[in-house]
Amino acid sequence: MKKLKIFISKGGWGLLMAVMLFTACKKDDHFMGGSPTNDHTELSTYDYLKANPLFDTLILLIDKAGLKETINSNITFMAPTDYSIKQFLKTRTKELQEELNDENVLYTLDSLKAPELRDSLMAYMYDGKIQRSDLSLEQQVYKNKVGEDFSIRLKKTDQYGGILSAGVRYIYVAKVINGLDPDPLPDDFPQDDRDKEDILQTTGIITKTGILHVLANTHAFYWK
Repeated sequence: MKKLKIFISKGGWGLLMAVMLFTACKKDDHFMGGSPTNDHTELSTYDYLKANPLFDTLILLIDKAGLKETINSNITFMAPTDYSIKQFLKTRTKELQEELNDENVLYTLDSLKAPELRDSLMAYMYDGKIQRSDLSLEQQVYKNKVGEDFSIRLKKTDQYGGILSAGVRYIYVAKVINGLDPDPLPDDFPQDDRDKEDILQTTGIITKTGILHVLANTHAFYWK
């Protein structure tokens, strides 16, 4: 099976980023993102994240929340990138400035309180291992470590304008809002009732302690 690196511009993920795609064999019509060389690492999940500059801010939050041991337990972690967190801080700053009518006030990492932060980060964690081989095109519901329901599934995407094979499938995760969305979703389905869905940009990293997936940079941190 051949390996191909593609680079996705800022218009795609918000970052020039190497994503490993495996060209489809006759008996295998799906692709997955992951490490450019190996999906296994001898590092713990925490150490793997710490070694990657894309997660510098995330590591600060994990340390502040005291969740290093939890991150390194037998869990699946769907990690938000620093881009997601920085966008969250920017949005919160704007809301705070409007609320206080003060354009000089800033919402920073120090503004996040530890109990709230713990729940926010644990919303990205699931007990046990959720791997691509466990998933299908059908919606499957998993509970995260704060008891919220999420639908995780494989899904074909036309995000790249047809430059990739029609058989490409990515892992999507969606916060269930009011029961699972019907599939296919009617055009007139109420916006407020729609599950909040995001794509995983890198999947299936098997660390020494658990499973790591990475959400797209466009993901809105905090699963609001």
